[in-house]
Amino acid sequence: MESWRQRLESLDERQTEMLLGSPMSQRFATWPLSISHPAIVGAFYGLLLIAALIIPIGYHNSWNIEDWFREVSFMGLSIALGLALAGQISSLISKFFQRPPITPPRAVLFTMPFAGFVILLGSWMNLVPQIPELLAWLLMLAPGPIYVHLSWAPRHRMLTMLEDGKDPFGPSRVEIGQMEKEQELVDAVNAIDD
Repeated sequence: MESWRQRLESLDERQTEMLLGSPMSQRFATWPLSISHPAIVGAFYGLLLIAALIIPIGYHNSWNIEDWFREVSFMGLSIALGLALAGQISSLISKFFQRPPITPPRAVLFTMPFAGFVILLGSWMNLVPQIPELLAWLLMLAPGPIYVHLSWAPRHRMLTMLEDGKDPFGPSRVEIGQMEKEQELVDAVNAIDD
């Protein structure tokens, strides 16, 4: 059976670029499709985020190993589960609406987690007490689901269609519905002529 990578060669350059996208999307595209599902990519972002927070959480818990381990475990699993659910919802929305992938603004998306990280650390160290901790968490968590929803979920849907032998650039539901209406009209005219 032909894989989507072999079928990719038959597409033109613009279609190939749309399917593969940015370097980050190309990195996920190197994974098998079953592993690069949007839910798994979302959970992966959550695990990367919590890995960056292990030391700051230890500082926040006064280096108490038991509290530190409990908080890292709970937060890690909660964030991974929440972002996996967001990825699954994005996948379902992508299958329903069948919109093409959109490349999110990288300058904004890539700086958000760092800004959130700085705000969170400043809040925990009482350097910026007037900024709510919720804002920091929002800035850190939002880029993953935004990227998955706008870029990776539609790309994954298109790659899966290509893997299944379908044309991801084929007629949309609107075009199919329009063709069916036109065919009904032609059939009605032919029935009147007979």
